[in-house]
Amino acid sequence: MNDKSKRQLVWGIRILVSALFILSALAKLYPSPIMGIAAFETKYLGAIGIEGGFEKVVSRLLIGFELSLAILILLPYYLKKVVFPTTIALLAVFSIHLMVQVFNGDASNCGCFGELIPMTPLEALIKNILTIGLLILASRMIDGKESEDASEEIEEFIEKNKMDGDRVNGMLRSSRGFCAIVVTVLSCSLLMFVLLPQSSSVISGADTNAGESEYTKYFDDISEGNKLLCFFSPTCEHCMETGKQITELKKKYPGLTPEVRILFMDESDNGSESEIDAYFKFIGKKYNYKVLSIEDFVPLFWADHDFPGVLYLYEGKDRIFFDGTGDKEFNTGKLLKEIKREY
Repeated sequence: MNDKSKRQLVWGIRILVSALFILSALAKLYPSPIMGIAAFETKYLGAIGIEGGFEKVVSRLLIGFELSLAILILLPYYLKKVVFPTTIALLAVFSIHLMVQVFNGDASNCGCFGELIPMTPLEALIKNILTIGLLILASRMIDGKESEDASEEIEEFIEKNKMDGDRVNGMLRSSRGFCAIVVTVLSCSLLMFVLLPQSSSVISGADTNAGESEYTKYFDDISEGNKLLCFFSPTCEHCMETGKQITELKKKYPGLTPEVRILFMDESDNGSESEIDAYFKFIGKKYNYKVLSIEDFVPLFWADHDFPGVLYLYEGKDRIFFDGTGDKEFNTGKLLKEIKREY
């Protein structure tokens, strides 16, 4: 393979790996930055023991570092000495964790690409191994003639021609690559903390008294009789359709269908009142509801379930929980069957 073909292959690998890291970083912010990072913190970082507020720092630093690597892989600074080894080391650390998950038989979404592209630990491990292989190949194909830092060529030229008078200037210029790396990493990391503040406005129910359940603080009567507690996003199409099914069910069986209480996730961070009004207009009836910030909503529901969520309770006890759009999705027949068991 001639030098031109090598350079083209190396650039192809660099672009591919950079794109993977950009996708990985942005995917963790899907479907919206606040919602995505909150889910990432709760579902994935919390699952490996990173919690107590520390997960908010780790999540932003990790996303910032992924973006930093994506940029640095495309820059001509210290690829063989710093950028490639650092990237390989990061992937290796993640791969060790993935190996443990695979060994334990875990087939759930590993969170590498957030909720945008669900990937099992085994699939993610294969992806990491292939990426490491590509980076090793690219590193070996960058020979000594192909400088990792343009300033190094200048310094070599100065050395060969014994231009002692310009040595200080050459040394200053050789620090350009190091400065570029530091500035890129710091800028991307700080940008994440600016764009993704660690706190947001909270709209929630009353304060919880000692001994009360987690749902009682939102609805005082949730433990009285039978209730349907719904976990919805006001703009979720499946949540809208489920709400309409519940309204139709109440019209058809007014004395049998439980009272409805809804916990909405605040997508817009300002109360989502316009979205909620549109939601109730669509389903044809307004129910008693509360709005929770994403930070409150995610650990309460989204950490273990998917939209739409409908929980049937009798005297405060969970009877049946519908969630998502798969095997456990809301089903009026199953709900009615469960309700009739109480009569």
